[in-house]
Amino acid sequence: MTRLRLAVIGWGRLGKACAEALRDAPELALAGIVRRADALGAASSSPIRGVPCVGHVSELEAIDAALLCVRSEAAPGVARELLQSRVRLVECADLADGALRAHHDEIAHLAKRYRVGAVVGAGWDPGLLPQLQRLFELLIPKGHSQVTRRVGTALHHTAAAENVAGVRGALCSELRDPDGGTHRYVYVELSRGGDLERVRQQIEGDPLFADEPTQVLPVDDLAALEQENRGVLVERLGDGVGGPHASLILEARLDPIAFTARLMLDAARSLSPHARGAWRYTPCGLVPLDGPG
Repeated sequence: MTRLRLAVIGWGRLGKACAEALRDAPELALAGIVRRADALGAASSSPIRGVPCVGHVSELEAIDAALLCVRSEAAPGVARELLQSRVRLVECADLADGALRAHHDEIAHLAKRYRVGAVVGAGWDPGLLPQLQRLFELLIPKGHSQVTRRVGTALHHTAAAENVAGVRGALCSELRDPDGGTHRYVYVELSRGGDLERVRQQIEGDPLFADEPTQVLPVDDLAALEQENRGVLVERLGDGVGGPHASLILEARLDPIAFTARLMLDAARSLSPHARGAWRYTPCGLVPLDGPG
């Protein structure tokens, strides 16, 4: 099996997440890392043993595509340089609406001019999350939508759960549902030998948690949860006349950086070496991206 060789452009959180995801993708290979000249000079060696780390993509051998993981404000310039060098790319820039459209238009123009493949929007938000919102609106055409984004700081420590035998640490979060009720989530990191079922019964049976529905969820590392966890609640509530009103609710807890890395790898798999022009990413396949000629 021939493995696709991918370069990671940028070594921030997203670049590192892409490299980590590549380790679990046997059909893909990390061909190299491209870093800024100042960061490259300060580093004594490559951050990953056996993987070249260079200052420019032209220094890498035989790459099939580049994963654009630089800061969003730098993405247009780097994307332009890659396409002018006829390097296939996958990008996920998070720019304001007008700037994002201009960025995608330029990629479409350059990909067509230099006859090279490019995928845009291969990220969580912008990217997959807006597609989920549009799907909800398609299924419930008459209604109203609401998207609530939450961050890890909404989690708070709870002594009632942390004092339960077998619990090393615990964090609690509460989400309000469309009917005005509250659902409580208690994330527990078990101590060695801790019994999850016994811990769950004790927490759910505590009078302090009896006022609202409570769900106990085990996690491997509470510190990582506080640092990386993000939450989103997407609601589409029907308001048609007569009959039962449909509703769709997506509630998710996630690390958007890790999700974006996985989506970028999926986009790279979907981009044929023979593809020309720009494409928009969807999980069901790439869609041609129209842009100025």
